[in-house]
Amino acid sequence: RTLTQLIRQYPRCYTFLFEPQPNHAFIGATPELLVRTHSHEIESMGLAGSIQRGATAAGDTQLADELLASAKDRSEHDLVVTALRRRLQPLTTSLEISATPEILALSNIQHLYTPVRGELTHADGVLPLVETLHPTPALGGSPREQALAFIDATEPVPRGWYAAPVGWIDSDMDGSFAVAIRSAVAQQQRVWLYAGAGIVADSVPDKEWEETGWKFRPMLDALGVEPLNH
Repeated sequence: RTLTQLIRQYPRCYTFLFEPQPNHAFIGATPELLVRTHSHEIESMGLAGSIQRGATAAGDTQLADELLASAKDRSEHDLVVTALRRRLQPLTTSLEISATPEILALSNIQHLYTPVRGELTHADGVLPLVETLHPTPALGGSPREQALAFIDATEPVPRGWYAAPVGWIDSDMDGSFAVAIRSAVAQQQRVWLYAGAGIVADSVPDKEWEETGWKFRPMLDALGVEPLNH
């Protein structure tokens, strides 16, 4: 039922349910493609910078324009796009990355979005590219090694499967992997929800906290849970 609700409400997302043993599941609907390959063709995306949806079409447009004009969000987004370019250029004969981001509008949130497409020098399948790209700065920070050490030392709860690459491969080792955000881990009757925000120098804590609230909504709605307001 939860999976069906996610598919219905978030058709532009990558929806997943991974259940390694009965009643122990990892489930979610993520808008973020990590990497997809088909022979020499590669596709990825930069996704960072968020704002809520408007109550009307005009309100939507106003908020989208505000997001596009936000120096803080553009800087956060550029970190992700720059990392994608740096990691993929040595592996490709051509790489198409737009100079300016677009808006990806989901039912409850809008993101800055930059599509990435290219031609690989060697068609070695999707898994080496998953290893190259994960985690992006949106999840693992930048510079990667220092940021991951800081996250490991500072975050009070282990991330577990949160933000892991989740996807599929075919018999040619091509496939598609997404970044498992907007997700939950279920064990019997207990469920842990996961969401986060990109923290940069200009981040305002109250706004980042509010953003995580928007990102919890997909899983809360799909589970039929009404959050408590404290």
